[in-house]
Amino acid sequence: MRQIVINKLFNLFVRNFISLIIILSVFSVSCYAQPTETMKHLSKWKVKGFAKNSQRLGDTYSAIEYFEELHKNQPNNTDYCMSLGHLYYKARNYPMAKEYYSIAYDNDKEVFTDALYFQALMEKMMGDYDKAKEDFQKFTKAAKGTSFEQDYKKITKNEIEGCDLAKRKLDSALKVVISHLDTSINKAHVELSPYPMGKDNIIYGSLKADTIKYIDLQDSSQKMPVRQIYTAKRIGDKWQSTGIFDGPINKPDENTCNGALSPDGNRFYFTRCKQNWKSKTICEIYLSKKTEGTWGEPEKLNAEINDPKFTSTQPSIGTDSKLNAEVLYFVSDRDGGRGGSDIWYSVYNEKKNLYRSPRNAGSRINTIGEETTPFYDMDSRTMYFSSTGWPGMGGFDVFKNTGELGTWINPVNIGFPINSSTDDIYFVIGKNKEEGFLVSNRKGGVALLSETCCDDIYEYKWSEYIHVGVTGKIFAIKDSAIYKQLEHQIEETKFINDDDPFEKIDPLHKQAVNLFLVSEGKERIFIKADTTDIEGEYFFDIEPGKEYKIVVENFGMFNKELTVDTRKVIKSDTLRLDAIYINILPKEPIVIKNIYYDFDDWKLLPSSMLVIDTTLLKILMDNPRIVVEIGSHTDSKGEDKYNEKLSQRRAESVIKYLIEKGIDKERLFAKGYGESIPIAVNENPDGSDNPEGRQMNRRTEFRIVGSLDQYSKVIYQE
Repeated sequence: MRQIVINKLFNLFVRNFISLIIILSVFSVSCYAQPTETMKHLSKWKVKGFAKNSQRLGDTYSAIEYFEELHKNQPNNTDYCMSLGHLYYKARNYPMAKEYYSIAYDNDKEVFTDALYFQALMEKMMGDYDKAKEDFQKFTKAAKGTSFEQDYKKITKNEIEGCDLAKRKLDSALKVVISHLDTSINKAHVELSPYPMGKDNIIYGSLKADTIKYIDLQDSSQKMPVRQIYTAKRIGDKWQSTGIFDGPINKPDENTCNGALSPDGNRFYFTRCKQNWKSKTICEIYLSKKTEGTWGEPEKLNAEINDPKFTSTQPSIGTDSKLNAEVLYFVSDRDGGRGGSDIWYSVYNEKKNLYRSPRNAGSRINTIGEETTPFYDMDSRTMYFSSTGWPGMGGFDVFKNTGELGTWINPVNIGFPINSSTDDIYFVIGKNKEEGFLVSNRKGGVALLSETCCDDIYEYKWSEYIHVGVTGKIFAIKDSAIYKQLEHQIEETKFINDDDPFEKIDPLHKQAVNLFLVSEGKERIFIKADTTDIEGEYFFDIEPGKEYKIVVENFGMFNKELTVDTRKVIKSDTLRLDAIYINILPKEPIVIKNIYYDFDDWKLLPSSMLVIDTTLLKILMDNPRIVVEIGSHTDSKGEDKYNEKLSQRRAESVIKYLIEKGIDKERLFAKGYGESIPIAVNENPDGSDNPEGRQMNRRTEFRIVGSLDQYSKVIYQE
């Protein structure tokens, strides 16, 4: 029973600790009058009550002072030592946390076996990887045969791997310079959520104070300080705060932070956080829309996103490669996750103004640990996020993974010095890709009560950034074999355009070209698309150290592909690929003769079905990616609108028949033209009837209007 209680306390502790970073409740702010003054007038039992209450409310620094007083009077009380270890860990004072965990373990190894795990964790976060690995291994042996073994087995293995990884990363440092932003931005409390709003402008969250603020809850005139969104500007080579963010975004009594823009820059997402009646901090995502250069009154996103029982925070915006729909990525501790907090996503339906039910980003992003602070780079379709669940250098490390929605390759630890032995979060890329920002509590920041207590904003710059581009040309071939295949399958076919369509080669303008990243396991992840210019040329910015595929659709045949390997690229360069020659889609309408209907009717006759089976159906089956329009025409007898409706129904009857034969309805479009596009005269010049001309005009034809693939959707418009 004792062990079960300890495990529950551990899980509760971890979740509460993480909430300081993820939920971003007011950090380093006490809820009561200064404890040293209060304790002068309290009995030992009242001090204990205040200690427990401060701990429960998340008032970390007050709780530390109360428990220190208790420990001073009862130095052998291991419960107090364990509580102080957790509190100092929560305050991110790792040396003090290690000291108290060590005392708890040394004095009661059987009950506080997990204190050895936390001792090793503190050593790791202090950068002592050899000692940390030694104590993690020692804990693994000590936990054998206890319930600790099952609870900690996976995370201990992960931490040991992280110790080995950290030493490798230190030996292969990135060519990156890390700079601490000046004290007009970084104050003694936590700074967070830097986000580029332009080349020389950022926003960020901050509580502008340089000391601990003690609050007397009995004084109703006092208000809890809150974080707000501020702006900063690059002046010369330095960043300086320029004040509060303009507009209706900030609210004086709620923590406001985590701003992010939509791709078009007209939708601003952010979070507001406050405590509920259970003293749990709940964050909700809001949206403000820009109209004529002014941000509108924010609206809270619907209950699909903001479930009132859970927190929803840290929005990041991307797009879906299939439909180009806006995608909201965010962090939540809602049910259905893999750890305490996970990254989720919701696809926005612009027509319905609706956010679809959120889905978990999956096991290649989320772990049994904690995932937080996502940033989605649309140019590379890469998610940058921080996690404690993948092997790291200590605390939260920054990882990246290429993909979208729930489909990803594998996470990669970015490495040192972006990552450190402490918590590294809120990694974002600047507009020029060569620089960006992160948040960290590493040594060297503005300290409040310990040198690693508080998160500050840092700028990073690549000292050697490698720009890689790839380009090539696409040429169009009107391949006579394709046209002859069509003519052969439709014996009485006539191309309406009498120009010779055969064997013509030209640069292909406005041709879609797709770029894919190829993983080590040979999985393909769509990155982006380009369209060729008037010279048939395409261009992509790509990254060094990777393998890509350039893919171009080739009508009726296999797609044309070229491999781009940048794994040996060591300097900026533009790679020029061989030209690609593709067969273009025939756009001329093709008449299918002998499709008859009863007079003034649209139902297909058996003889017409046979014609379709041997012509159009065969073409659609032989070329399973083409999209066709079925067009039906009439002569000039009858009213215009009536003929249009009749021809539309006749075209739809052909499509209905093809669907019954197994053709995907997404590949078929019906269009009734009525008498509007004759190909022969209905009457002779003298006014007499022209039966032959009318028969030619009463026709059904098809034309290829596009093709389907798994990455794009054909939208046909007349």
